[in-house]
Amino acid sequence: MAESSPSDQELLRQLSRGNEAAFSTLYERFQGPLYRFVLHMSGNTATAEEVTQEVFMLLIGNPKGYEADKGSIGGYLFGIARNLARRIVQRSRLDMPIAEEWLDAGDPALASDLDVLAELSNSELLEYLRKAVLALPEQYREVVALCDLEEMSYADAAALLECSPGTVASRLHRARAMLKTKLSFQKCMK
Repeated sequence: MAESSPSDQELLRQLSRGNEAAFSTLYERFQGPLYRFVLHMSGNTATAEEVTQEVFMLLIGNPKGYEADKGSIGGYLFGIARNLARRIVQRSRLDMPIAEEWLDAGDPALASDLDVLAELSNSELLEYLRKAVLALPEQYREVVALCDLEEMSYADAAALLECSPGTVASRLHRARAMLKTKLSFQKCMK
């Protein structure tokens, strides 16, 4: 989320002085995108709710923790959400069984020859896509969630992930290829 105006920083200044309306505005502006990002990263609504709430609790507790020279307020909030979500997901990964169909993604060449989207209802497609995104390694899942699902620019995603925009582009390219392969493989199994 690129900062469109200095109003985010002004709201943060007001928040640091105890202005509840400033907090409400920041919450309304960033709650939805943060929640969706964490949901895409974790696949769990409870985790998404918990992390989103924790991000805003940390913001209230330390509004001066934001450093303007390091990026936008949105990037700062997404960074907090990313770190919190990573911790929770890493702890819960130990409890999650790995489905056998995801262990062998098949031949990437097969993906280009199949029309993965044909004959799937929207709900089936969304469920397959959700599972495929969650099965991606974290570095690829992050760029898909930020760039494709949250429509963040490569530059903003790069700032958040602390890498170059070229790295974001290459990870996104690789992630899309992996998703296409996973979705093609899933369709072949039907």
